[in-house]
Amino acid sequence: MAVRVLSLVIVVVVVVYHALRVVATQCTGAACDIYIPFSLLLPLTAMVLAGVAGAMAAYAAGTAGSGWVVPLAACAVLGLAGPVITALVLKDDDVIVWVSTVLVLSVPISVGAFAALRPRTIA
Repeated sequence: MAVRVLSLVIVVVVVVYHALRVVATQCTGAACDIYIPFSLLLPLTAMVLAGVAGAMAAYAAGTAGSGWVVPLAACAVLGLAGPVITALVLKDDDVIVWVSTVLVLSVPISVGAFAALRPRTIA
């Protein structure tokens, strides 16, 4: 349950970041400085949450003896380290943002798939 909540928080953080990004492009002057901390903290928050949620999901899959351990761990690594590597390799800021968004959102997507497809036991 906690992993699914973290996944939802990741999606909300990414949506808020992109909404603020759209608002910041319409802004001019010193009033735009208010967006600087958010433009730094929201992506870092999403990356850290993606790593934590992916690790928690991979651990839960391993405990359950599921074959989802490797895909969930891979998504966790991609969600945490992928945006940093993308920023080092690519030069276009817009491409970096969108590729990083896809990498970070791979975690909630994989967690959702794991939660939906895992076998349920009735106790």
